[in-house]
Amino acid sequence: MGINRYKDLVQSNGNMLSFPKVVISKRDTDKFVLYNSLKTRLDRIAYEIYNDDTYWWVILLANPDYPLEYDIPPNTVIRVPFPIADVVGEINSKISSSKNKS
Repeated sequence: MGINRYKDLVQSNGNMLSFPKVVISKRDTDKFVLYNSLKTRLDRIAYEIYNDDTYWWVILLANPDYPLEYDIPPNTVIRVPFPIADVVGEINSKISSSKNKS
């Protein structure tokens, strides 16, 4: 399981496509976390929920009102899409679909 966000965006001529806008579907299984930048970070939340700190950016994608982690106000409830295997499949599919349109 995994996402190589950039590998699938390389065209046959070696040019790199922009990362497409990916909207992660809401699931009944999503988790919600009270975010406080003084006490935690997205990579720590990703590790706690996914057991993998490299998925911090997935959490950011699921909260499109905040382009950067530093934009999240203290004490904001953020959505953590879950389970990660389903989310990975969805993101990979949307990246492939976007690449095929280019």
